[in-house]
Amino acid sequence: MPTVKISPKFKSQAYKAIFSIVLFIIVYLLLFLLAVGIFVGCGYAAIALIAAKPSFITLMLGLGIIGAGFFILYFMVKFLFAKNTSDYSYLTEINLTEEPELYKMIQELVEEIGTDFPNKIYISPQVNASVFYDSGFWSMFFPVKKNLHIGMGLVNATTVTELKGILAHEFGHFSQKSMKVGSYVYNVNRVIYNLLYENEDYGNAVSSWASKSGFFAFLIHIAFAFNKMIQYILQFMYKIVNVNYMGLSREMEFHADEIAANTVGSQPMINSMLRMDLASNSFDNVLNYYNQKIEQSVTTTNIFPQHTLAMNFMANCSKIAIAHNLPQVESDFYERFNKSKLVIKNQWESHPATEERIAAFKNLNLSLQPIDNRPANVLFSNVSLAQEKVTKKMFEPVVYPEAPVEEDLIHFETAIKKDYEDNKYPDLYNGYYDHHTISILALDSLLDNTETDLTFDDLYSHTIVELAYSKQGLSNDLETLKQIARKEVDIKTFDYDGNKYKASEAQLLVDNLERDLTDSKEKLKANDVAIFKFFYTKALPKVAHHQLVNYYKNFYQVEARHEQKVQYYIDMFEKFNFSYEQHQIEEIRNRMSNYYALESRFKAELKKTIEDELYQTAITPEFKTLFEDYLSKDLVYFDGNQYDTEAILAKNNILYTYFSMIQRGYFLNHKAILDFQISLL
Repeated sequence: MPTVKISPKFKSQAYKAIFSIVLFIIVYLLLFLLAVGIFVGCGYAAIALIAAKPSFITLMLGLGIIGAGFFILYFMVKFLFAKNTSDYSYLTEINLTEEPELYKMIQELVEEIGTDFPNKIYISPQVNASVFYDSGFWSMFFPVKKNLHIGMGLVNATTVTELKGILAHEFGHFSQKSMKVGSYVYNVNRVIYNLLYENEDYGNAVSSWASKSGFFAFLIHIAFAFNKMIQYILQFMYKIVNVNYMGLSREMEFHADEIAANTVGSQPMINSMLRMDLASNSFDNVLNYYNQKIEQSVTTTNIFPQHTLAMNFMANCSKIAIAHNLPQVESDFYERFNKSKLVIKNQWESHPATEERIAAFKNLNLSLQPIDNRPANVLFSNVSLAQEKVTKKMFEPVVYPEAPVEEDLIHFETAIKKDYEDNKYPDLYNGYYDHHTISILALDSLLDNTETDLTFDDLYSHTIVELAYSKQGLSNDLETLKQIARKEVDIKTFDYDGNKYKASEAQLLVDNLERDLTDSKEKLKANDVAIFKFFYTKALPKVAHHQLVNYYKNFYQVEARHEQKVQYYIDMFEKFNFSYEQHQIEEIRNRMSNYYALESRFKAELKKTIEDELYQTAITPEFKTLFEDYLSKDLVYFDGNQYDTEAILAKNNILYTYFSMIQRGYFLNHKAILDFQISLL
């Protein structure tokens, strides 16, 4: 394999990252010396005060001054006493002597790339692969052996060549000396995070000291003032260190990608990258399915056959070709859904955008042979056993009401197909309603003239569907640009439709795009008028026109109330945020009183909703039982001294269920119109 050179941009980002770490160390040492100076100064001041006029008051004041100085110094070093443990319990170590095919591939990659063999190799259920190592304090100064993590979900979603390329990418990280910078950044972040947020034990110690005397309580405010200054400076340093490191991290990804492309070629890397979103979403859907089955005590010993089935099922539904039992996702598949023209470089992202990485692979344009399109599962001697191991570990924490029963693949397939059918709009509409809701129309005025020359194919043509998708993209872009114009997004420049703009120019774009969005909405509304007329004409001979109008009016009622119902959900969470902050007992009681008043209004809204005929199809028997139980009693979230975690969790569960119900009700009333219209054809 040819040597992959470090790019000038890579070097520049590495220097910036190193400089920012050195700057942090200098700033921290200066602050530490200041803290030492204050502590020593407090000691001298206390001794001088007591010596000048020995008395009980001066003794207590002296001790208070020393205490303030001590807590200032302790604040600066308390991170040294913090416990830090990495949880690798979700990983399962494998013995490569039992996996000769995988061992052979890894050995070839190590030799070809010119790096070290992994210290240990682990598998997990994830649709991912990664390099990790001990990032403890001493890793900053001494070499550490790196470990390789391979997700069985990733293995399940790739060919042999694709997996080889992905592992080559990870071994590319093995060879990057700049990974050492990650150890420094990790430890810098540990220090900053500890000083900013991990202050419970420190706060308890300060409170205990302050409670000993009114003098101590008064003087401890000196320490608080100093600590706030330190935290302000550290927040600024956190941004400098991490923005620079994230820039380096993105360059490391491009470099590792180039190593991978030089190992297997560009196209296998592009293929696997385009498939990853589908593979990850499918895996998450399978996990959600089994989460919902916990109450029924349904489980599985191997989740990966379901993963394959769900992935290919979703591919078929999206008209994605399948080859080698894997979806072959093309780049234009995502382009259809993503009509955004706004590009903002996210300085906090550790990885480049998928589009940027694919463009880089295409630019390399490397074609290498041979390509092994066998499923990557063949690299394991007994892949089912490996899959069962990680599945078992993943399901171990789950507590089932009864002895769990394993469900076969046929039942799973039937269930996901039914769920898909229940949660989608009819295919005949060509995806028109996937990102467009029926416009609010003045129905009575339309009944005077319901003639239209447009056919069904005209109304749901590719052009009009593209307009619906474009409107959604335009709407999203407009909202982001408004945030930039209001300076809620901290950026200097952005790209729109291939042109670069300054943040100060965002408002000019907003004005133009609002006109474009209005134009798109008017065109879609005109199309919706024609749609209503088309189906009204179809309904007349069947004397179903009144029924069609009623379906529309029912949905309009739901639409009119929906925003208010969603706002209750938002308020019930946001107005409870004070419980995650530190407040005096009296303040908590006052805020809780206001919250109970809000909850009373929410309960009235919930009661009205579950009695509303338009939501009955969205209310399952389980939902109804849960809601009635909640409405029948008053939960107490704070007993005057402490919060009741169980009551808070019960309330949150009600809110999640409520939101699920109103969203489902909205969808079903919208879908009812579309299903009825299909019946008229």
